[in-house]
Amino acid sequence: MFDLAGLTTLKLPFKAKSLIRLTSIENVCVSMQQLGSIPRLVVGGGSNLVILEPEFDGIVLRPEIQYYDIKESGNDVYLEVGAGHPWHQLVMKTLDAGWFGLENLALIPGWMGAAPIQNIGAYGVELKDHCHRVKLYDFEEQSIIELSVPELKFGYRHSVFKEIPDRFLVLTVTLRLSKHATPRVCYGEISEELERQGLDAEKPHDIAKVVISIRQSKLPDPDITPNVGSFFKNPVVRPEVADRLLEEFPEMPTYGSGEYTKIAAGWLIDRLGLKGQKIGGFAVNDRQALVITNDGTGTADELRALVALILSSVKATYGLSLAIEPTQLGQLN
Repeated sequence: MFDLAGLTTLKLPFKAKSLIRLTSIENVCVSMQQLGSIPRLVVGGGSNLVILEPEFDGIVLRPEIQYYDIKESGNDVYLEVGAGHPWHQLVMKTLDAGWFGLENLALIPGWMGAAPIQNIGAYGVELKDHCHRVKLYDFEEQSIIELSVPELKFGYRHSVFKEIPDRFLVLTVTLRLSKHATPRVCYGEISEELERQGLDAEKPHDIAKVVISIRQSKLPDPDITPNVGSFFKNPVVRPEVADRLLEEFPEMPTYGSGEYTKIAAGWLIDRLGLKGQKIGGFAVNDRQALVITNDGTGTADELRALVALILSSVKATYGLSLAIEPTQLGQLN
């Protein structure tokens, strides 16, 4: 068995029967033919994966593809990036090149391959806003295919990959960026922090700098404190549900989301007094209630107990069911 706990940021025990490192698209085509019906699990940066079963009797696929290709069309830049590129490094690389659009997504952990699966987002921007297409290996057809944005079925922390979780392996993502900056600073504290730091809201580098500082002030670094970022999704409800809750909790933060209203899950948990709540080695982070941290000694059962406490408390007080954001290997509840 291969000890792979170090490939995940939550640092729960994790061993697998085998590990295949995929370093190129050609490597993928050759390697996949050998898998047959053996169980498989894709692990990239490991920052959005919760391991609840310590041993996996199958093959872990690690897509380390470093492909990088640029095509320009007028003010548009189409950047095809391999699944193995660390996301934050890519964001800063595009800004340094004068290609804009990803600045609000700075400092999100993980690799490029996970970005379309989660439709990662922050501060009013989601991957879908800048995704052009995704190249995949289709395990069912045993071939390489490409999906366009409509085919990817992007939604809030959702994509077609969540609907068919074991069918595809992300190989590359093509992003559509611009040589002209279109700053988006109206979400959260970005505009206030720009002013406080004396930075320019028209400069994408300054926006990225502020986003980084905000995230660092609120979120523990997974390289230092084991965690998987936001553990729960913000509930998305009908306006009448939000209005009912606002009558009882007028200070509750809400955000318009088309015909639905998004409610801040972190606020719901925080208001219940659960920040800092510990069960064994796991704790609700004392700066951001959406984050659950591991002091290095936590067990899967302790994590289950803490999550169950949070879910039941939110349900009892607000009548809302929180959804788990990270991918899970094994059962959480």
